[in-house]
Amino acid sequence: MNHRNAANLLALPLTALLACTGGEETTDTADTADTADTSDTAGDCSTPTEVSGDIDADTTWSCDVILSGVVTVTNDAVLTIDPGVTVSGKSGSALVIAQGSRLEAAGTMDEPIVFTSSQAAGARNRGDWGGIVFLGRSYTNLMAGVGVAEGLENNAEYGGGAAPEADYNCGTLKYVRVEFAGFELTTDNELNGVTFYSCGTGTTVEYLQVHMGDDDGIEMFGGSWTGKNIVITGAADDSIDVDQGWAGTLTNIFIQQDPNDGNYAFEISNQDINLDASPRTAPQISMVTAIGGSGPKSSGIKFKEGGSGKIDKGIFMNFNGAQVDITEAETQTQADDGTLQITNSIFFNNAAGGGDKYVAEPAGWDIASFVESAAAGNAMDMDPGITDTTWGSPDPTPVAGGLAETMGVGAVQGTNWTAGWTNYAPN
Repeated sequence: MNHRNAANLLALPLTALLACTGGEETTDTADTADTADTSDTAGDCSTPTEVSGDIDADTTWSCDVILSGVVTVTNDAVLTIDPGVTVSGKSGSALVIAQGSRLEAAGTMDEPIVFTSSQAAGARNRGDWGGIVFLGRSYTNLMAGVGVAEGLENNAEYGGGAAPEADYNCGTLKYVRVEFAGFELTTDNELNGVTFYSCGTGTTVEYLQVHMGDDDGIEMFGGSWTGKNIVITGAADDSIDVDQGWAGTLTNIFIQQDPNDGNYAFEISNQDINLDASPRTAPQISMVTAIGGSGPKSSGIKFKEGGSGKIDKGIFMNFNGAQVDITEAETQTQADDGTLQITNSIFFNNAAGGGDKYVAEPAGWDIASFVESAAAGNAMDMDPGITDTTWGSPDPTPVAGGLAETMGVGAVQGTNWTAGWTNYAPN
């Protein structure tokens, strides 16, 4: 099948070939036989197929789909999405991968898989649809090791309880874009672009962009998976939010806030009820370029509620507010013990709104000395040298001979891996 050029997906009619064995299809363009035919001759793909309800058997989407309502993959089914497919979400829609099921969405640089608004280009907005939710069986530090996902009514449990599966596989996101998500399913419960509940080390996340979401870009509640080459742009709340014992690894992370919106680039929490709950949140994050904005909440890094972990070889620049915020005594103890570290990073042009560069609560803990100590190896108030930080057309490649290139820090070193499959259009 010859898929369309991904750069032109939104400008052309939604055409594709859908083949599936589960879920409700409200447009009869798919092969509904027990064994689905995914070849080019299987059916007419001149219009996308609308899907709603549960998908309870292995299903392949070979062409474009419209989501109506909350579509849940359940009954241990696997949903596979082919390269080049666009999945458009109507208002109130979302894709939920229940415990035991998987989403296998592996695109390519030339043919990324795109989850986006059903509205036309130019009329799209944050919150046009929900987002993607994974519900796994790895660990969480909640009591009894289980929780219920925010905003969902059915198939909402996550966590492995007394026997968590550390290697639990929620599926694959590779060369995937998730755009204009964040619909409020219930009061004050907007979905993130992608939410990972108790996803384990078997999960694959590579070359993922979440763009213009109405809540966080990505959020993880427990579990541990390795992610690399991730782009978060225009998140209205936190770009990356970490909770409930997540202890995975993130490498090569590019973040840019909308100039007028956005909260923290990273918000790293342990647990809001028991700040010393175990296993403790402890992400390992390296090679970051995070560009802030002039919005009133725009800030760099926040560790809170007993969270720990390490951020290394990052660039944090142009945030309106504080560059580092470490809240609660239990969190500060992690820094004193060396389990919370911020090292070998560049901080530049932060607190541009005239406030403090650091926030420590309770006050009195010397956060400036923690970040600026010689042992930490951070460079303060020095221009890293980034090719282009323009909102809507960024290029995070370090300039030749600049500080970022010299220190070997930031999301990109060498070839600009963010080019060719991402989208920065604001609507």
